[in-house]
Amino acid sequence: MQKNLIKVIIFDLDDTLYEEKTFVESGFKAVSEYVGKQFKINKKEFLKILIDILEKEGRGHIFDSALKRYNFYTKKLVDKLVKIYRFHKPNIQPYSGIRNLLKNLKKRYKLALITDGLGYVQRNKVKALKIEKLFNLILYTNDYGKKNSKPSSYPFKKALKFFQIKPEEAIYIGDDPYKDFIGAKKLGVKTVRALQGRYKNTKAKRNFGADYNVNKLIEINKLLKSLTVS
Repeated sequence: MQKNLIKVIIFDLDDTLYEEKTFVESGFKAVSEYVGKQFKINKKEFLKILIDILEKEGRGHIFDSALKRYNFYTKKLVDKLVKIYRFHKPNIQPYSGIRNLLKNLKKRYKLALITDGLGYVQRNKVKALKIEKLFNLILYTNDYGKKNSKPSSYPFKKALKFFQIKPEEAIYIGDDPYKDFIGAKKLGVKTVRALQGRYKNTKAKRNFGADYNVNKLIEINKLLKSLTVS
């Protein structure tokens, strides 16, 4: 008779359960709406500029650069746009099949979510995705101080303590090869990297990679079956 060793599945949020790019675009639209009304400019044109700066320059001072193109720049206005971006109601959806996957997994396992980032921003994402009730535990690492965010082992220790399980009885699924797996692996938690989102083609540095890789999260059932022991 087979016994499943895994009792708890822990998930990352951004680019693991949904495409984080869609949150960025949703925030940019909210900002463009505001700027369009305030300065009587074409909001679609401003949105295009924001996306163009993101693609060419990456994250950082996107609003600064966009406003300077229109000679609208002030630090006060940038701060206002950042606030709009962070507090907007996200128009985002989970990856295809994710809600059903989580519902089915919850019939056999306890589920947890560990997510970095500003607490109120991440809470808004979870609410918009309508997945809150699918988890037995959600840890917003920012609530415990930045030093306790991933790659720290702290949130994983909290999850293990909450469920009263050993590290080998948990598995963690994330996407970010720079920080997602280090803290979990130090404790002995099995790790899985979903090769999707903005880090899809990023090669993990030595000791930063996960124990297992899947091309898409919906493939996790096959891996879980392989981790059963007699």
